[in-house]
Amino acid sequence: MKLSKYIFLLFPLFSLLSSCNNDEIEPLIDSTLQAEREDQIIQQYLAENNLTAQQTDLGIYYIVLEEGEGSQNPTTTDSVTVNYVGTVLYGRQFDSSYETATPLGFVIGEGTVVTGFEEAVKQMKIGENTRFFIPSRYAYGESGITSGDREIIPTLATLIFEIKLEEINE
Repeated sequence: MKLSKYIFLLFPLFSLLSSCNNDEIEPLIDSTLQAEREDQIIQQYLAENNLTAQQTDLGIYYIVLEEGEGSQNPTTTDSVTVNYVGTVLYGRQFDSSYETATPLGFVIGEGTVVTGFEEAVKQMKIGENTRFFIPSRYAYGESGITSGDREIIPTLATLIFEIKLEEINE
């Protein structure tokens, strides 16, 4: 009897909610304001640490730590192999290929890594080691990453990836 009472109460609520003809879901945050905020946070981090960085067209800051060889950059459909360390800005390390002794291989354009990581690698040459500051909109955004009840990457986290491009296979 109690179950039918709840169903009876939920039905009008469901009808009301489904009758709202809102085809667009409003984002939880204003993406322009968030982009500006993160840019300021990255600039502040760079200033606090006396670092000078360049910036890509997407707004990803980077510092070349070790120059690479040649003039070839990976492009869409190239298979690449990289070693990397990922940390949260002002935070802890969350991943490293060095700890597993297994470089990461992926194909540019297949979406197997976050957009910012892929865009970062496309800037590099073989042998180059670069530190990238990736805004959340090109990483895990509003979702972040959790494992069980443990937060691995917070919501809206700016990430730092130190990446070494080991190999490009066309």
